[in-house]
Amino acid sequence: MNILGIVFALAAGVFFGIIGPVTKTAYNLGAGIGLAIFLRYIIALLIVSPLIPYQKNLIKTYKENLNNFLLITIASIMLTTGLLISVTYINVSLTIIIFCTYPIIVLIISIFITKEKIKNIIKFLFVTTFIGLFLALSPSSESLKAQGIIFALIASLGASIMIVTNQTMSKKNISPIQINIFINFFNTIFFFVILSIFFKIDVDVSLNAFLILLIPSCSYAIALFLQLLAIPKIGQTNTALFLYLEPITGIFGAVLILNEQLSSIQLLGTAIVLISLAASTFVTRKI
Repeated sequence: MNILGIVFALAAGVFFGIIGPVTKTAYNLGAGIGLAIFLRYIIALLIVSPLIPYQKNLIKTYKENLNNFLLITIASIMLTTGLLISVTYINVSLTIIIFCTYPIIVLIISIFITKEKIKNIIKFLFVTTFIGLFLALSPSSESLKAQGIIFALIASLGASIMIVTNQTMSKKNISPIQINIFINFFNTIFFFVILSIFFKIDVDVSLNAFLILLIPSCSYAIALFLQLLAIPKIGQTNTALFLYLEPITGIFGAVLILNEQLSSIQLLGTAIVLISLAASTFVTRKI
């Protein structure tokens, strides 16, 4: 097993996990959701843009694999919009738990559709990690609305499709840079239009709020790139499992940045997730 791929996947989980608590800090300082979404994609596009001239046959690659590029981009839109809409209906913790079923979906796809040979120990670690995550987030059953559950599942499905499609594209020798360019270029235009028509991109915020908002925006760009790098090296199933570090990072971020307190149940759940991920690292290195 490629140790570099494991590092990429774990690092992607960390950077994805940073986004939530830091973005909430920016919201507390007056930043809006519209600005947060737009900055996420425009900064990611700006970061990857200097690499465009060095991509050989870029347009040809897009033309020959347009269906895959469109699928992975639509999936990223499902992920972003699903999460943003879901949290307006149900508890954030419940949203994260439903969303974080995506590694399980990837596992099911890997077993029954792409016919990967997955050891029983890996399947067991998927289950224990999810149980630990459930305990760590300790969701409330209050304000349980069907719309919120549906949109959280849409986000989960979007994340699953992104991972599976990325592995398909990697087998065609399509580089993570080419995927990154397409996703962020398309999404920058798409969300700019949607936000301009239906919402508002409010740039009238304090300098502190704007600078803090740059952190999750850059974190998204780095995390997406690391995820795209991890999948060709360790496969969609292992990448999905290691991405469970994302919500745990978010929990620690909430404690350190937002001064939230963890209950004994949450600490137990966090410990289970971390132990499961450590075991997964050990097991996958032996495969």
